Amino acid sequence: MKINKLFLAALAGGLFFASCDSNDDNEAPLGSYDNGFLVLNEGGTGEVTYISNDLQTVQQDVFNVVNGDAHDLGTYTQSIFFDGDRAFVISNGSNKITVVNRYTFEYIATIDTGMVVPRYGVAYNGKAYVTNLNTFGSATDDFITVINLATLAVEDPIVVNTYADHIVAEGGNLYVAGGSFGSGDKVTVINAATKTIVTAITVGESPNSMEERNGILYVLCGSFAADSKVVRIDTDDNTIIDDVTFPNTMGNAQNLDIEDGKIYFSVGPKVYKIATNAETVTDTPLFDTESTSGYIGYGFAVNGNKVYISEAADDFSSDGKIFIYSTAGAFIDNITVGLGPNGFYFN
Repeated sequence: MKINKLFLAALAGGLFFASCDSNDDNEAPLGSYDNGFLVLNEGGTGEVTYISNDLQTVQQDVFNVVNGDAHDLGTYTQSIFFDGDRAFVISNGSNKITVVNRYTFEYIATIDTGMVVPRYGVAYNGKAYVTNLNTFGSATDDFITVINLATLAVEDPIVVNTYADHIVAEGGNLYVAGGSFGSGDKVTVINAATKTIVTAITVGESPNSMEERNGILYVLCGSFAADSKVVRIDTDDNTIIDDVTFPNTMGNAQNLDIEDGKIYFSVGPKVYKIATNAETVTDTPLFDTESTSGYIGYGFAVNGNKVYISEAADDFSSDGKIFIYSTAGAFIDNITVGLGPNGFYFN
């Protein structure tokens, strides 16, 4: 479940690493959901919305359209990762992963062992690595589920010894962001082959999103309690190169994504763009959605020449929306999707 403080409060009373693989539009479609993107809707029971690249075709709940009632995606669908033509849909309310063809959305398999509140996954060298939050509030019991991608069998897990959330694979290592709803301050580096911890890098309060480019891991730290910042890590030796701290008016920055040499991120309803080598950051947004929802930025991605940001309904029982802007900051469109849209994935 992708939860911010408002949602945690609601629970007590009763927010990608987006994978971006594009196909040549001149090639024949690989399925009904090629040449477009998927919006993951958290649910209740999770759903996926398909939207064509030209934004003219919108199809809701494509998993059910294709597969009927024989299977479902589970409750509180959290994220998707790809391996070739397969999409792995993580449901942390049901502790399972549903495997489908990413272009046709035909059901392939369910993996439902070895996970406790799974969060994010990455496919790397024949294995899938999925982070697990495990016990809410505990900083010591998070772990990584390891899945053989050839057989879909679950192997022995990797103990992380701190929070485990977003995950990136690079140069034989797994980089695990140790930020959890404002807590945590480390990126843990794990040797994928040996499943052992190489080092834990202290980066700042709540590392909530990250991406690698040209041997540098860019980590965004943001919470309500400390200034936001971007930390740059050299993946050759896993040392911090430098960091840049944001003005205190830009607290709780989220959703780092990199496209065409620029870093994009959100602070509440505002979206910012800076150079990857920026030495300073000013509170001058690329655009302001002017949303008043506490769930604006629940999902976020930049792909090609567009920025995508989602807004879940404040009551979290009504359909959400996505807003699409150009990377120059011009508004393009908004589209109604499903309940709690929390991620964008590009076919």
